[in-house]
Amino acid sequence: MAEPRVFFVNRVYWPSTEATAQLLTDLAGGLAARGWAVHVIAAGDETAAQPGVTIHRTGTPGHHSGLLSRTRSYRRFLAAARERLRHLVQPGDIVVAMTDPPMLGTVVAETMADRGVAVVQWIQDIYPEIAAVHFGRVTGWLLGGLRRRRDRAWAGSAACVTLGADMAQAMTAMGVPASRVSVVPNWAPRELDEPPPATAVAACRERWQAGNRFVVAYSGNLGRVHEFATILEAAEQLQADAGIVFRFIGRGAQWANLLAAGQDRGLTNVELQPAVPRAELAGVLGAADAHLVTLHPAYGRLVYPSKLAGILAAGRPAVFVGPSEGDIARLLRAQQCGAAFAPGAAGDLAATLRQWAAEPARARELGRNARRLYEEQFTATGALAQWDTLLRPLARP
Repeated sequence: MAEPRVFFVNRVYWPSTEATAQLLTDLAGGLAARGWAVHVIAAGDETAAQPGVTIHRTGTPGHHSGLLSRTRSYRRFLAAARERLRHLVQPGDIVVAMTDPPMLGTVVAETMADRGVAVVQWIQDIYPEIAAVHFGRVTGWLLGGLRRRRDRAWAGSAACVTLGADMAQAMTAMGVPASRVSVVPNWAPRELDEPPPATAVAACRERWQAGNRFVVAYSGNLGRVHEFATILEAAEQLQADAGIVFRFIGRGAQWANLLAAGQDRGLTNVELQPAVPRAELAGVLGAADAHLVTLHPAYGRLVYPSKLAGILAAGRPAVFVGPSEGDIARLLRAQQCGAAFAPGAAGDLAATLRQWAAEPARARELGRNARRLYEEQFTATGALAQWDTLLRPLARP
C-alpha cells in the first residue's frame, strides 16, 4: 500500500525563520518520519532540501515590503499555488492549507472541490476579520463577500485545526460543524525541548549587561494586534526602580512607534534589539526572568499569541496583557504559571513585577509550573501525535 500523501500550502517555508515556516518545517519533517509522503508548496525559488519532504517552490516572491508589494506578492502566490495543486494533487490525497496569505484556505478549498481530496484548514489567524479591525468598519463591510466565501470553504472542509478554545468558538459561530474543529496548540521550537543551558543563559545576560536586575522581556513580532500602551505605562511607573528592566526583542509594525514612545517618555529602563536567530532563542528566553505576551482585546478571538509556548518551555513566568477572560488569561490563572492583566491595568502590572523582583523564589515557582505545562500540552512531539491521529482517517488508498 502506498504511503499516504499530504500536501501543505503556505507562503513561507524552511529555511525562512518566520513563525509559520518554522512550525510547518517541524510538522512536515515529523510526519515524513512517521511514514507520510509529505509535499510542501511554498513561495520563493530556494533549492534547499529537507530530508523526507518534497518542496515545490512557486518562484513567486516570498518576502515583501509595503502594502502594495504585499498585495501583489499574495496574489501571485495564490495563483501559482492554485496551478501547482491542480497539477500535483490526486484523488485520495490530503491538502492542508495554512492562513498565510489570508484567504489561502478559501482558494485551496475552491480549487480542490469535487476532486476527491480531503482539505484541512490550519488556522493561525482569522481573516478577513483582522483586516476589518485594522482598517475600520467600512473595510469590514467591503470584505463581506470574502467572509462568506471563507465561511463556505471552512464549513465544507474535512477538518479545521486551530490554536485555542476562543478561536474554535469563533469558527463554530461561522458555521463550521463542531465535530470538524480540532484544537492543537502551536509548539515551541524543538531546541527548547530541554531547558535552556545555563551557559547560554549566562552569556546572554552578560551581553545585555543585566547583572542582578530583573529582566522582563518581549520576544517576537511587534505587530498591530499587540497591546503595548499598558506595558509602557508600567515601565514608566517602574522607572525609579533600578532593579527592573524591560527588553523588547524583535521587529514588526509597532517597532518604530515603541522606540519613539520610549524615547518621548525618557524610559531608560526600556531596551530594544533586533530578533535573534532560532539557534540563539533558547538562551534569550532563559536569560529573562519573566516574559510578556500581549493581545489587543479587539483581536481576542481572531489571534492566539503563539510565543506563549516558548516562554513555557523556557520555564519562565508569562505576563499577559489582553482580554481578561480569554484563552491565555484563563490558562495562566488555572496553571499558576504567570499573571494576566486587562489593558490599562498598568499599576497592577507594575506592582506584580515589583513583587516578583523582590521575591525571586516566587517567580521561579511560577517558572517551574510553566515548564510543567509545556511538557504536558505544548511540545512538538505531542502536537505531531495529534496531527497524525487527525490526518490518518482522512487518507484514502
